[in-house]
Amino acid sequence: MDSPFFFEGTTYWSRGDERAHFDWLGNIASIRDIRGQGRRVFLTIDRSAVTAQDLEELNAVYRRYGGDLKQLEIIEEDVNAEN
Repeated sequence: MDSPFFFEGTTYWSRGDERAHFDWLGNIASIRDIRGQGRRVFLTIDRSAVTAQDLEELNAVYRRYGGDLKQLEIIEEDVNAEN
């Protein structure tokens, strides 16, 4: 899968922790798909639908689960251009 948005090698401390990660991602309206492949979790994000609130949640979930925040820079540019 070729997506610029992914988590690599996330450590989950329990099944509930893993479920919380996927549930959190699933509650962000601009995320269209979430797929695990090996040790990666890939996201399909509709960049044209990302709101400031979505971006806030993406930043929080990336920080909590060790995502590379550089992946979100292009989305930040999109959201900032709208404002």
